Amino acid sequence: TNTVDGIKAHMRISGVDKSIVLGVVDRPDQVKRANDWLISIQDDMLVPFGALHPGLEDKAGEVRRLRENGIKGIKLHPMMNSFYPDDPQMFPVYEELGEDMVLEIHSGRYPTTKPGATIFAAPERIMNVVRQFPKMKVIALHLGGLYMLDEAEREVIGQGNVLVDTTWPPSLREIASDTLTAIINKHGSHKVCFGTDFPLVSQVDESDYIASLPLSDKDKEGILGENARAFIGL
Repeated sequence: TNTVDGIKAHMRISGVDKSIVLGVVDRPDQVKRANDWLISIQDDMLVPFGALHPGLEDKAGEVRRLRENGIKGIKLHPMMNSFYPDDPQMFPVYEELGEDMVLEIHSGRYPTTKPGATIFAAPERIMNVVRQFPKMKVIALHLGGLYMLDEAEREVIGQGNVLVDTTWPPSLREIASDTLTAIINKHGSHKVCFGTDFPLVSQVDESDYIASLPLSDKDKEGILGENARAFIGL
C-alpha cells in the first residue's frame, strides 16, 4: 500500500475517487527531491500537496515552484520538524500561498507525546496563523487538535475561516459518535473534510464511521468529498 499503485488499488476498493497525497520531510535537503516526485504523480486520482521544511533557505520560492507546476497546496508538520507555525520566519510561506493555495497543517500532539514535552502545533498556535492571514485557505488536521480535543474545541472549532479534517490515527472510532457529531455540528459540517492518514488507517473503516453518524445525507456528502472539492478547487 505504500506505493502509488497500492493507494490507487485501495481507493478503488474503498470507493474513493481522489486522494490528497501529503508530502513530509525530515531535512531541508529532502524538499526538492520530494516535491519533484510529488509533481510527477499528479493525475485524475492523486492530488499531491508539496512538502516544506522550516530550514529551507528559499521557502517562498519553493511554494512558487509548486504552484507553477500545478500543485494546489502544501503540508506543514510542526511536530515532526520542531518549529512553531506562528514564527515570523514562516510568514513568507503564508504570503506566497496567497488566497488560492491551501495550507494543510498538523494540529495537536502525538499519541506518544510525554507530559511537559514541547507541543509545537498547539491549536492556539494554528489559530495565530489563521488570524494573521485570514484570507489564506487553512485546513487544521486532526479535528483541529490531535489528542487535544478540549483545546481544539476552545481554539479552533466554531471559528469561521478554518476547515478541519477527520484524520485521527489509529482510528476515528476512538472518538465517541455523539462527541464527534457535536464537534462537526459546532464547527459546521461544511467546514469538515474527510481524511484518514492512509496507509496508517483504512479509508473504508473511516468513511463507514462517518456514514454512520446521525447527520443528514447532504452533510455526509459534504464531509466525504464535496467540501474538500470546493475548498481546494478540484
